[in-house]
Amino acid sequence: MQSWPEVGDLVRDTATGRVGFYVDSVSGRFRIRAVHGGAEWEADPVDIQLATPLHELRARTAELNARSRRGLGA
Repeated sequence: MQSWPEVGDLVRDTATGRVGFYVDSVSGRFRIRAVHGGAEWEADPVDIQLATPLHELRARTAELNARSRRGLGA
């Protein structure tokens, strides 16, 4: 990754393919929160890149689909 993300930036963990929001850095690892909720995970900074518009669209679509399945609406 070329620069550190800012808190709230949408990022992609290239090691897992998951997309989430950058939360903070702890002990040299990045903490990421999934777009549609769930547990945060830690990632190695070398595996993190800013999400592209396509990654963001896919993540937000997945979030809306998950909410719909849970009956929460949009």
